[in-house]
Amino acid sequence: MQPMLLLGLPFLLFFPCITSAQNSVTVALNNSQIVNNVLPSGGIQHYFFDSNSQVQQPTVAIPFITTAATPHASTSIASSASVLPTASVALHARRLLPRAGSIAAIYLTVTVCSQPQPPSSYEGFVPPLQVFVSTTSTNSLPGPNVPETSPLNTTYSGFTSWNSTLSPTTQLWVGVSAPALANGWTGNWTYQIGTSTIAPMHELLIPSSDDSIAYMTLDDSDNNNALFLTSSYQGSQAPNFTVLITTNPPQELAYSICAAQKFVQSHPVNYTMTARGPFNATRQQAYVSGLSPATRYTAYLMQPRSNNLPAAYGPPISFSTKSELNCRLIYGLSFCDQVAYSVATNPNDPGADIWNLTQSYDQNAVQVFQPFATALSQFNCDTTQYSLVRNCTDCYNDYKNWMCSVLIPRCTTPSPFNQENDMNDGPSQALHEVPFNQSRNPWIDSTYSPNQWTELLPCVDLCYRVVQSCPPFMQFNCPSGDIATSQYGYWQTGTASQNGTNVVFDINNPTCNRMGLNTSLLVLSGALPSLSIPSSFYAFTVLATICLFI
Repeated sequence: MQPMLLLGLPFLLFFPCITSAQNSVTVALNNSQIVNNVLPSGGIQHYFFDSNSQVQQPTVAIPFITTAATPHASTSIASSASVLPTASVALHARRLLPRAGSIAAIYLTVTVCSQPQPPSSYEGFVPPLQVFVSTTSTNSLPGPNVPETSPLNTTYSGFTSWNSTLSPTTQLWVGVSAPALANGWTGNWTYQIGTSTIAPMHELLIPSSDDSIAYMTLDDSDNNNALFLTSSYQGSQAPNFTVLITTNPPQELAYSICAAQKFVQSHPVNYTMTARGPFNATRQQAYVSGLSPATRYTAYLMQPRSNNLPAAYGPPISFSTKSELNCRLIYGLSFCDQVAYSVATNPNDPGADIWNLTQSYDQNAVQVFQPFATALSQFNCDTTQYSLVRNCTDCYNDYKNWMCSVLIPRCTTPSPFNQENDMNDGPSQALHEVPFNQSRNPWIDSTYSPNQWTELLPCVDLCYRVVQSCPPFMQFNCPSGDIATSQYGYWQTGTASQNGTNVVFDINNPTCNRMGLNTSLLVLSGALPSLSIPSSFYAFTVLATICLFI
């Protein structure tokens, strides 16, 4: 009896028929299910999905069962995945009756869970799996050796996706191919493949410019804690999300959630609401505690989905906890409400109450701000217009934000990627090494004695926004030239390299302290650091009490 004749029997959907080791094998995928599989070096495995034949299955990950394989492939399936001989796939598809109505989109995702281990002498990256797709029965075995067939894009390491929204189809053939490795490598690739007509089984949340897709950013960390901020949301009901903390998964699998789950660590997380961040919109923040000092971690935003689909997840956020004891993470300040980063403190008192530290810094800023508030109140903001686009409220907020960045400087870890170093290739951070008892706010030294520490300088845009927002009579001035670069930093993004070390600078690893300012507004930092701000303004006399280092 030929296997393809048995495919019409319903019970064989649960008791798959497997052809001999010499023949190619194609696994029929079910709707809204994830199949686990193993693939050795040089192997290729094939799948088939027909949306017309599908009834939505319970959303579960199917464990793999290794079966007999050809010299070039290994097939791992589960009892609920049908295995189709290659010659019968097209016939099986033609015997299925299409459903009435429009064609539902097909969503395909493949995510790599683990990879072979290279020899000890190997220094490169582990090559990725390749995924090939076909929507025609004339190419039922898509793969690297098939003419006019190209692998899908692998922009996101360890994760590949495809959908038929632009080219509607009811049938899909898939080939997953592994590169041939030289001697000395050990182990295989393991991966998950999922198909659905509802949504991607593995949904990667790529942020959009309008905040329509949930995302998370890193505020900062100290030696034991990290603080994250989500995108804004509407309404009184906060979105349900969690933070997944992992030790560093392989870089080649950074966007694979099944790889990340192999490295998960359990840490206490405190979730609260906040208006901190760009435009003072409502957001959620997550304070993760119990981390180890000087350790590399990767965090993921996890958001539940309806229809019993697996949780969607955000891009990886890699960060390191600090080794310094004189940097403590604070947030939730009443006045300087955009402060959410580490500040300088006494290294000999690491167990000091974090909320006392927070309140102390905030109260000092309130006291220094009072002369400015008094001066601004003497200007008739209600009847006198000094700008077509700014008003006294903008002046109040922008000055406060700037002043808080000066009075509450951001404490960070020393780095060779410093904007003062002309030898850097690519972006670098605006760092200032603060000698003992020489903090630019003397109150810090007299109150906390942080010893030597490193400051991440404020973005120069914070100063320039005060010039733009406040009435001319206040005569606020920002420095230019070399003085500007010694007091402020410039917002830069991209990858920097030095002595074989690559570092990515972005919103999660900033080059200057932006104080919650939307990155699209950091326009001055996009110019060359030698950019001079017009000096036709004069220093506002109240600022004389604030000691800026030179």
